[in-house]
Amino acid sequence: MAAHSGTKSRGATVAIGQSGARLLLLAVALVTGWTIMMLEILGGRLLAPFFGYSVYQWGALIGVVMAALALGYYVGGRVGDRPEAGRFLLAALVISMIFILVVPRLSEGFMPGLRALGPAWGSVVASVVLLGVPSLLLATTSPIVIRLTASSLIADSAGKVYAVSTIGSIGGTFFTAFYAIPELGTRMSHYVAAALLAAAAVALALVERQTRVAVAAVAVFAIGFPFGGGASGDLYRAESVHNIIRVTDVGKLRYLFLNYADGAQTVMNREGLLTDRYYDQFLVGPQINGAKNVLFLGVAGGTAIKQLVTVYPDLHVTGVDLDPAVLDVAKRFFGLGEEKRVTLVADDARWFLANSRDRYDMIAIDLYVTGHIPFFATTEEFFRSVRDHLSDNGIVMMNVLAVQQPEELLGPLVRTVRLSFPSTFLTGYGNFILIASRSTLGVQELKERIEKAGPSPEVKQVARRALNGLSPASAGREWPIFTDDRNDVEFRTFRTYYGGF
Repeated sequence: MAAHSGTKSRGATVAIGQSGARLLLLAVALVTGWTIMMLEILGGRLLAPFFGYSVYQWGALIGVVMAALALGYYVGGRVGDRPEAGRFLLAALVISMIFILVVPRLSEGFMPGLRALGPAWGSVVASVVLLGVPSLLLATTSPIVIRLTASSLIADSAGKVYAVSTIGSIGGTFFTAFYAIPELGTRMSHYVAAALLAAAAVALALVERQTRVAVAAVAVFAIGFPFGGGASGDLYRAESVHNIIRVTDVGKLRYLFLNYADGAQTVMNREGLLTDRYYDQFLVGPQINGAKNVLFLGVAGGTAIKQLVTVYPDLHVTGVDLDPAVLDVAKRFFGLGEEKRVTLVADDARWFLANSRDRYDMIAIDLYVTGHIPFFATTEEFFRSVRDHLSDNGIVMMNVLAVQQPEELLGPLVRTVRLSFPSTFLTGYGNFILIASRSTLGVQELKERIEKAGPSPEVKQVARRALNGLSPASAGREWPIFTDDRNDVEFRTFRTYYGGF
């Protein structure tokens, strides 16, 4: 078998043997398939702080990578029959490695400016910038390796290369999702991907007898790798399967950030009970119906939960959050571990409701993830399940973030909620609190109940704020109803936060 044309390549085949050259080339195909999938999954983490985890983000990532692969396969096919094919692939590996080393450090600089394009096109452009070049270059691997390893049996060689490359893609998918992100973090995972490409470049350089290039690839990786690392200034920083977690103090306030850089998931006042933010509003809930048993969907740092059990000594709260790592942070840094009347459950909100037969006097909903409400927590089906877990006079209190053009989100959300609840109200602005009652409740009666705030001065203060903005909530037929089948809440949430587009 002739490995490929070109004097240096034939010499390399003699030096390491035809079988050795073939194995090294197949190893290159495996590594590039592995790396492409690593980059695609890691791309979701890079986009999340700016565009959230949404159907637009994942659609953009997958579409851009597929387009880059298609173009890369074409380029690889055009180059593969030329004498310089091996050297081209070697350059592609080295350039991709450099790109992967640089992108995590630069992404935070240019990504905020892309949000002006909206959640759909902003995600597309960001995906092109982050993934376009390495995905295209690495996609040239399979056609070139097929040519370099082919004897007269072209189909046999193609089948082996694509099988090996696909095995690499499977390995990269599981490795990144189940180990690299939660154990190593997003940035370190990028450096692992770069290290794999450095190793692939060395293997190909042996086949091509390009020793200097191999040494240069290793040197560039060593220079680009962040040995050591400076302090972030955070009290705590980690990555879990679900979140990038940060805890930091600014003055008397402690902040919890989950993925999203623009807004804290939780704010706690370390010198007092109230925060002067929407969390305080949940304190009026037990004033409305005398709630003793509360379900809180979306714990995060648990500021509102801690406020509730501090003010109401006979109240029990069950807090549900998807991420057990976030619950650990709530206990360690936000004091929830000290509360005996709080039960914390690591579970998905809808899955918890589907498997629970308990009923509650009040269900609080604060399920924002990276600036978005998950679509499945805004639908007719979801609110029907919430209603079924309420006592006869039970209420729902839900945080809704809608700063600009709030009706774009509040309209369809209110119309959807009213399918399951006869009485709905809104209070606040920016961070609205949507209040819904399972039983019929008039706005005047609701105001009277809130006005009769208990002896706690904090509750009286919050009650005055809630009454100032309290009004009945209704929505006309011009607004859609959110369902599990049809729902554009992610786009609406993005627009009400950033405006435009």
